[in-house]
Amino acid sequence: MPCTQKIKVKTPSGKELELVPIKVWQLAPTGRKGVKIGLFQDPESGRYFRVKVPEDYPVCG
Repeated sequence: MPCTQKIKVKTPSGKELELVPIKVWQLAPTGRKGVKIGLFQDPESGRYFRVKVPEDYPVCG
């Protein structure tokens, strides 16, 4: 299922943009509540970067 919602993130070049993540997944150590990580692509440089996304964002991608 592709991601559709935009999230406000800070890109590696330091700009705040609203981007749709390429993929979102759960990072959780065994027995503990984890965090959700989103994979984004910087529209300027084309480089990929990862950012923590809000807990209520669906896992997708």
